[in-house]
Amino acid sequence: MSKKKKKSNDKPIEKSIKKVVDTEEDEIIDDVKEASADSAKDNEAAEDNAVEGELSLSRKKKIGKKIKKAFKYSIHTWIFRCFLCALLIELVLEMLGRRSILGGLAFVFNAPIVYLYNVSIIFFTLLFALFIRKRVFGIALISIIWLICGVINFIVLGFRVTPFAAVDFLMVKDTFSMIDVYYTKFQQVLILIGIILVITGIIFLFRKTPKYEGQINVKLTMLACVIAWGIVWGFTNFGVKHNIISDDFANLGMAYQEYGFAYCFTNSIIDNGISKPDDYSKEAVMEIKAELDKVEVKGKMKTPNIIIIQLESFFDPNGLKGLTMSENPLPNFNKFKDEYPSGYFTVPALGAGTANSEFEVLTGIKSTYFGAGEYPYKTTVNDVPVVSLCSLLADQGYATHAIHNNKSSFYDRNDVYNTMGFDDFTSLEYMYNVEYTSTGWAKDYTLTDDILKCLDSSEGVDFVFTISVQGHGRYPVGDDTCEDHIQVEYTFEEEMEEPFHYYVNQIYEMDEMMGQLKAALDERGEDYILILYGDHLPSLNISQHQLSDSTLFQTEYVIVNNINLDMPDEDMMSNEISGKLLNALKIPSGYAQKAHDLYEGEELDAKLEMIAYDELFGDNYIYDGHTPVPERHMKMGITPITLKELKSNGDSVSVIGENFNSYSVVFVNDKKVDTSYISDTELIIESDDVSSGNEVTVKQVDAAHHELSETNMIVY
Repeated sequence: MSKKKKKSNDKPIEKSIKKVVDTEEDEIIDDVKEASADSAKDNEAAEDNAVEGELSLSRKKKIGKKIKKAFKYSIHTWIFRCFLCALLIELVLEMLGRRSILGGLAFVFNAPIVYLYNVSIIFFTLLFALFIRKRVFGIALISIIWLICGVINFIVLGFRVTPFAAVDFLMVKDTFSMIDVYYTKFQQVLILIGIILVITGIIFLFRKTPKYEGQINVKLTMLACVIAWGIVWGFTNFGVKHNIISDDFANLGMAYQEYGFAYCFTNSIIDNGISKPDDYSKEAVMEIKAELDKVEVKGKMKTPNIIIIQLESFFDPNGLKGLTMSENPLPNFNKFKDEYPSGYFTVPALGAGTANSEFEVLTGIKSTYFGAGEYPYKTTVNDVPVVSLCSLLADQGYATHAIHNNKSSFYDRNDVYNTMGFDDFTSLEYMYNVEYTSTGWAKDYTLTDDILKCLDSSEGVDFVFTISVQGHGRYPVGDDTCEDHIQVEYTFEEEMEEPFHYYVNQIYEMDEMMGQLKAALDERGEDYILILYGDHLPSLNISQHQLSDSTLFQTEYVIVNNINLDMPDEDMMSNEISGKLLNALKIPSGYAQKAHDLYEGEELDAKLEMIAYDELFGDNYIYDGHTPVPERHMKMGITPITLKELKSNGDSVSVIGENFNSYSVVFVNDKKVDTSYISDTELIIESDDVSSGNEVTVKQVDAAHHELSETNMIVY
């Protein structure tokens, strides 16, 4: 029994175990199936993600390629590059123009609109590089040209107050003639090396920069240029109208500081001459003429000898804050101011621009009517006749003389004076016994003899217009730069003490010349008027707050005379003095001078500018189609230079004559030969340079090798 019972008990247990095992196996199989299903799903998802990842990477590669291609070839990218270059170039130009890194940055932050306007001008010029395949070279070349102009401006501002303008390109030959004054030989070598390096760099860029590989989109590039020009043109008109910028540069230096280099420099390129007035017509001019013809001269005419001396960089430094002098450097000039009509003299120049002060004094016309920084002597009146004191006094029987103790071609004066109708012009090439300053400028002592020669050259009355040069900059640093007539202390800028010492001692000698000249004129016993004035303040970093009663654009004048001239002490503009002088002498004036009598303020400016435009650029209605200026017949020098004979001395030949000087050069068969100056009556040449039957003359030749005049001819 017991065994049976035992068997019966084991079977349920085995079944239960089997059931449990089967159940667990089923669960495991189910779990495996679920896991397999989940794994399949995960794999499928992973495959889907992998596919999406590959597609995303492919898209990125494609976009990257497109961006890279666009960067290399897209016109938009090149335009953006030009804009970035323009931003940087303008910043550098302003730093150079202010001679200060912080000054340039301050301009960007203080005048951001004006800065961006200047950037737009540079940007417009850079766009033209996109028309060529060597785009990198084109952009680099245009950038270099801008930067060269900026560097020139930086250098120019080291010697004068007036910044670099387009008109200075016309002064290149004058600049080269003065290079020894402003630069040492070492500095000249450095400049030459710099020029060579720049040229070499440009050649290297041209050879090494790659060519643009894509197709040049001329239409799109042209459209970009048109849009850029439209922006420049639109903002120019908007800026001028709303006083953000100005197109009237009465003070060129201030304009560059306020309106930026790019705008002011480009304006000086395109703005030349006098703009045609909106209402210019024959009717308008004839209306002005009719009004001015009513201005009549009343009283008895006086015709004394008239001598005018424009004194280079001359002003009275007495009372200048920061300057102490051992004695008064201008005793004669100060004495003249106490005894004769005098006052402050407002001129259009500061530190430079002599010719514009001269132009205004002679013509009565404002030089500011012309383009920014323009010299009418270099652009207009060197070819176009203009009514001036010369022609007006010539109408009254005056002999007219011009004197300048510098080369005749400086500011094209040899052409200008000829066009104005002067009878003769005595330049440095026709002067004798000339002394020079340590910087190479002729001293003014010789002017007294030259003026007296002019007065002695005619039987009647004379007009002598004289340009001084002794006070000209640059003002040197160091010992033994001048004779120590006066000791100077200058506390305002310690580094400027030595330049002031040189300057003060130069004007001391200029003042001595004035005293000597007045004494000589008094001794002659003839009626005379001697007008003395400064053309502009010197380039000595003088600031406005150092001047107590005047401005930076004011010098002084005095009208010394022995005829009790009825003129008050008054301040005047440089373009007013000719009219005031003629009125005081009861001598008929020209229309420019009459305009000062009849009009004032804005009306005067409008009418005077109309007269100037009509005479110099228009149809000359006011003078009935012709200018009453004497025909061009000016001779060079007041003393005739003559050739008398040739004497053989074996190895050399003596050329004998009269009034030779160091500018006298012998020509054989119209070919220049080496000439040694011995005296005012003898020159020496080598015997090998001349043969029997050769034609020999002597010519006056300036430092730039211009032949100014020649003597009679002798056959050897």
